[in-house]
Amino acid sequence: MNTRLHIEFNSEALISDLRKIVSSKLSVPLSLIQLTTKKCGVVVLMTDFWPLSFFISSDVAVIKLNLLESAAPRTELSINALSQTQITRSRGLSKDIPAIDHLIAISKMGSTTNLQEFLEVYENEIKDEDVLNQEQECKWGALHYACYYGHTSLVEILVTLRVNCNKVSIDEWTPLQLSAYLNKAECVRILLSHPNIQVNKVTKFRGTALHLACAQGNPSIVKMLLEKNAHIDIEDHMKRTPIEYARTDEILDIIPVYAGMHQLKKLKSDSEIPTSFCSEVFLTNSFMLNDRLVFLYMDVEHATLNRYARKEDFLDKKPAELYVKISDIQDVVYSESKDQYSFKIITSKSSIRYYSKHKELAQEWTSRLKSANEFSHINKPLEMERKNTEIEEEAVSEESVLTPSENIDYSSFTVMDEIGSGSFGTVYKVRRNTTGEIYAMKSLSKPTLQKHKQLKYAISECKIMKQLNHPFIVPLYYAFQTPKYLYLILELCPNGDLYGFIEKKTRLDESVARFYIAEVILALEYLHSLDIIYRDLKPANVLVDSFGHAKLADFGLAKEKMEKGNLAMTMAGSPAYLPPEIVLKKGASKASDIYGIGPLLFELLTGTTPYYCDDIDGLFQNIKNGKLSFPNYITSTAKDFIISVMNRDPAKRPQISQIKRHNFFRKLDWEALLARRIRPPKLDFVNFEETNF
Repeated sequence: MNTRLHIEFNSEALISDLRKIVSSKLSVPLSLIQLTTKKCGVVVLMTDFWPLSFFISSDVAVIKLNLLESAAPRTELSINALSQTQITRSRGLSKDIPAIDHLIAISKMGSTTNLQEFLEVYENEIKDEDVLNQEQECKWGALHYACYYGHTSLVEILVTLRVNCNKVSIDEWTPLQLSAYLNKAECVRILLSHPNIQVNKVTKFRGTALHLACAQGNPSIVKMLLEKNAHIDIEDHMKRTPIEYARTDEILDIIPVYAGMHQLKKLKSDSEIPTSFCSEVFLTNSFMLNDRLVFLYMDVEHATLNRYARKEDFLDKKPAELYVKISDIQDVVYSESKDQYSFKIITSKSSIRYYSKHKELAQEWTSRLKSANEFSHINKPLEMERKNTEIEEEAVSEESVLTPSENIDYSSFTVMDEIGSGSFGTVYKVRRNTTGEIYAMKSLSKPTLQKHKQLKYAISECKIMKQLNHPFIVPLYYAFQTPKYLYLILELCPNGDLYGFIEKKTRLDESVARFYIAEVILALEYLHSLDIIYRDLKPANVLVDSFGHAKLADFGLAKEKMEKGNLAMTMAGSPAYLPPEIVLKKGASKASDIYGIGPLLFELLTGTTPYYCDDIDGLFQNIKNGKLSFPNYITSTAKDFIISVMNRDPAKRPQISQIKRHNFFRKLDWEALLARRIRPPKLDFVNFEETNF
């Protein structure tokens, strides 16, 4: 007999996420869950990397759940496929939903209160990761929707925050063009106050904002655009100037006045024609483990910005490694941080940051690129056709992420076996061809990561792991990429992870759990000494190497530069392991990692997490206010240790130096443990002998 399980689920979220929810609700291992449904009359397997919307065609869908290797009856999942707007209104800023979906829903609704809440929750990402400039696949962003619906208060906030105001959607709209076409005069006024607005930007089939305002017959918008130096002699794709679209006498009277002003200004502006410019600057972006010195040349004759790996390549007239059409630049953003003065060049395909140690040089590049861009829209200079005129940030050459001393790429290894897979890629056991050494190769799909806004976390993992060297942290040996994949070459840990052992044994003996918790504590101590917080402590992220020692892995959520007082505001990590301060949106610190030691030890000892609840809201309520309860077999010293590190007040949690002196570790020689002189306990391993701890 079939059973039925009802789940509310975002229709645009991946099947892999749905399987995880089902796994949690039924307490069934993820590997045993298989989902099928009928599509066009045929039973199909619902694969992880596709959204639910691909498999369903109505608001409510019934999906068959098969439990592999189980005699349990088949279960029907009744899925209420919620839209993004429904989710945002009913659930608030749940971190299970991508930030872009929240932002778009807020922009459509026009709620400044919700926007302020969004800005508070995503404060850190807004500073570091450009969340406000994210876009949908159609390339409509928050500012597009705010202008489309005429939500002037939201437009004003987004402009104040310097959101990219020149972004072009797939259907060739900029926010300014939308506002002009839809007669949103107040939105036009606000957009024109943006310091980087490109009032003369031409898009395919749309012309400029002035073309659209003239066609719509709105004299007030026409006047605002002309006062901001909108040019009247720019032609659209039909070879027509704005005045040819004028529909009212008032507009026909306004344009000649400004035409005379523009002509007079043009006669005086010969000295303002851009000139070519070049210098060495540093290139930095998310794909690079190390910043590198490059040579930039702004070629006014061909209206391109060219980048060379070395100044000598430019002097020797070698091909540039990157070309960007100056007319394609949407924004140039200047910023300062410590001794770095940056200018970020934004186009429809990339966002690339350069910096100099000289403030004047960075400001000069910002000013010259803006002027050249404006000039290119007005004067349409000759542009040389080139292949591969622009390389996205995601297509940086392998040289930028390789270990400098070795030429390593995919062909350097032979794949021996698949170890595991996840939502974004696969892990393989590989052999290096030249030495015969065995490694784990983590293969990450860049398109999938890009689609789900996770690419920056994968690159952050590379950059952080590159600097780590500790006996209880998985080392990163090499990192490289192809057009579609990012590869990490890591130490192979053939004995799996602690979650696998919990599944096999239900729970671990206290002496065994103590050993692995102690090695994890030493790894965290090392990370904290480098001002790095880990943020994702759980049994699945503690691997066991060939000798039986713990190896902390998966640094995708780790955060650098976490000095005292600096907090990470993202709600990152596994829900059951989140400390109260994260649930309360107060930010994460090193104390948050200390908290994570408690749930980790609790799960190793009991096979389940503290505050367990099927419902996520109930779980969070327990984390904030619930009382810890322990099975009878947990010793008093273990209870005391867990309670101390899980103190709800981060300031009252012990420091790692205090943790190491706790009675739970009273017989442990920490120096011997760090030197790996203490043999690990036996857990059905094959590569080392049983020992006592």
